[in-house]
Amino acid sequence: MARPSSKDVAKHAGVSIATVSHVINQTRFVSDKTRQKVLDAIEALSYRPNAVARGLATNSTRKIGLVISEIRNPFFTAAARGIEDETLSSRYNIILCNTDEDPAREEENLHLLATQQIEGLIITPTGVRCASLLALAESGVPIVQLDRSSPGLAAPLVGVNNQAGARQAISYLIGLGHRRIACLMGIDTISTQIERLRGWEEALREADLPIDHALVVQADPRFYGVVASGSGSLSLVKPTSQRQGLPSAYEALQRLLNLPQRPSAVFVASNQLTLGALYALRTSGLRCPDDISLLSFDDHDWAPLFSPPLTVVRQPTYELGQTAARLLMQMINGESVETPPPLPVELVRRASCSAPPAGGA
Repeated sequence: MARPSSKDVAKHAGVSIATVSHVINQTRFVSDKTRQKVLDAIEALSYRPNAVARGLATNSTRKIGLVISEIRNPFFTAAARGIEDETLSSRYNIILCNTDEDPAREEENLHLLATQQIEGLIITPTGVRCASLLALAESGVPIVQLDRSSPGLAAPLVGVNNQAGARQAISYLIGLGHRRIACLMGIDTISTQIERLRGWEEALREADLPIDHALVVQADPRFYGVVASGSGSLSLVKPTSQRQGLPSAYEALQRLLNLPQRPSAVFVASNQLTLGALYALRTSGLRCPDDISLLSFDDHDWAPLFSPPLTVVRQPTYELGQTAARLLMQMINGESVETPPPLPVELVRRASCSAPPAGGA
């Protein structure tokens, strides 16, 4: 059976083909009665407009690019949902790409999106100067940066005050009595990691504590897989390979635990490293927080379910996605926009942090 056309819809509704086009593309006023006739005909015939032809007719592809590091990261899952919900009423289609924190893959994704004639882009940059990203901006494509910034790119950024959030977290640990506080961070070209490290330094400086960079370690930001053993218990699987030349979070934290004087608390500056850090504590036989406290930047649905429940710096991830999408829609519609103020973070105190053990670590 032949696919119904706009001509078939017009005939069924008793209107012109132009009227059908105006109803679908919302390009001209059509009375409610006539509009309903067309909608009824579309439903009766199961008509689906040709997106390519409609794009040529309206000079609009209704496509938005979304480039993030890893959709399995709960931060980006929630942010992507916020973006989708915000753009739903505008009938834009979202093309999702993952970079895996790889600048080469970021370039490939942006080249692909350019061929798709996207009308706007929301991107979480890898932190390395990207020629394809700058070319898209120069071509006039509206761009919003989500969570992080890219070198040389003049585009609005939607994020939080990472430095202030990290400073608050470290100050909380200092208030509990900790003096040797380690920082487990991801890739140091990513703006959020740089800012959170500055917050770590700032809190120590304000408390007149030494800034010992031997307590700062970088780690591979990829996820650990969680699998069930034959006995039904859960275990964490290390990555099969490494990127960026960095150790896994498991290995990086073990280095800290093997120091002659190990830290009494660890600040995990990237939520993707939290599972690896917990795995290292577990296999080292250390109890949290009796032997060592742990505080993570970013919350998760599973964070309160751990034993002990994790103390975190919570970000409004869904609202970040919504804000980025709203800003992009305004830019696509030709409105003048500015970078919004950082969204607030919240220190959520749970049971993974306590006073250091008597006598220090």
